[in-house]
Amino acid sequence: MNDDRIHALVAANPGQGTFEEYELVWDVLRRRAPCRMLVFGVGRDSTLWRDTNVGGTTVFLESIHEWAEYAREHVPGIELHEVRYRTLRGLWPLYRRIPALLNMPGLPRSVTAEPWDVVLVDAPKGTRCYKPGRMKSVYMARRLSATGADVFVHDCDRPVEREAGDAFLGADNLVSQVGRMRHYRVR
Repeated sequence: MNDDRIHALVAANPGQGTFEEYELVWDVLRRRAPCRMLVFGVGRDSTLWRDTNVGGTTVFLESIHEWAEYAREHVPGIELHEVRYRTLRGLWPLYRRIPALLNMPGLPRSVTAEPWDVVLVDAPKGTRCYKPGRMKSVYMARRLSATGADVFVHDCDRPVEREAGDAFLGADNLVSQVGRMRHYRVR
């Protein structure tokens, strides 16, 4: 049944994620549910994550107001917090040397109070040097994760996502990579 949902998601969301990428996250989440899942970014896949984690806690962080509104309209009861990124992908070398600049003060207590079991980093945009890039999301994923957490970073075909994942989550913690999706296990 979920194979059909993933195929439908990929068909309705061309260019976003492949069946294999979604399946990698879904398979781990399905085995760990109910658990605490934190997702950086909302989209047409939000319902899949929330519905798979039945009985658990699934929270979304989104920086683009229009996507937050889309999620509120299409995912009834979603727990969603709008956030701001004040980073530039082009400044990645600086952030790598001074990672404290990537901290996200002001996150709600519901996000910071307890560690997360599964984290999916799929936002913010990181396609240009003047976009925020995902280094802050990856950094915070590590800070907010429980020991043994499964952390997924999407779009690791881009150098910043790949390098931030290895720097903050640990290259030796890389479990697998399917397409552009990397799976790390925090130790």
